[in-house]
Amino acid sequence: MKYKLRRFFREEREKIKKMSFKQAVGYIWQYFGLFIVLEIALIWLTVWGISRLIAGPPEYWIYAAFANTPNNASNGSRIWRDFVAYSGYDTKEKRVEFSNNMFFDYTKNKARGNEYYNSFVALVDSGTLDLVTMPPDQLVPLGQSGRLLDLNLEQCAELREKYADRLLYYEPSEEDEQTEPIPVAIDISDSRIISEYNIYGGSCALAVSANSQRLDAAALFLDFIFSGSNGGEK
Repeated sequence: MKYKLRRFFREEREKIKKMSFKQAVGYIWQYFGLFIVLEIALIWLTVWGISRLIAGPPEYWIYAAFANTPNNASNGSRIWRDFVAYSGYDTKEKRVEFSNNMFFDYTKNKARGNEYYNSFVALVDSGTLDLVTMPPDQLVPLGQSGRLLDLNLEQCAELREKYADRLLYYEPSEEDEQTEPIPVAIDISDSRIISEYNIYGGSCALAVSANSQRLDAAALFLDFIFSGSNGGEK
């Protein structure tokens, strides 16, 4: 096999030597163009894969999920551009990630078997997701999953005080250790997210991911959606 290949390439070289430059280029492209393209693509994918492994996972300024809405709130959308300008975050240094590609309802069989919910869980459990928005009647029950930050915690004192009149409470079930209602979301129905960006058609709430390490970024986003309105006081 190796001998046949060597003979084949030797014969091809002899053919090409007898051609003009233009003829040689045409001949090579006609008979070997596909292999050249595939080889270049393979090299590019290998280099890209190695660079991704070296660089590691992407770093975020903030990762926000706008769930259960068909309206655009993804990267590059108007709300994304306005928030980037408001925050001053350098997107060349870290990413500002907005996603509106999640559709699930925890009140329906705890969203079992829903791929979007599984994606949500993965983002929360990995500490990637910082905040999630959706209609209150769908968001508050998510408190049962343990994946929404308890706003009674010490690190939430500033948020809890600032948005005290907007807090939405999850009622623990009989299996829970706690018996008192737990604040897990903030009512943002009269914020710019609806009045200006029309991301939701009615009421809306925001919750912080239970494992978020960027609480300051979530607070900044809240400042942004209430900026130019009533300053967060309901």
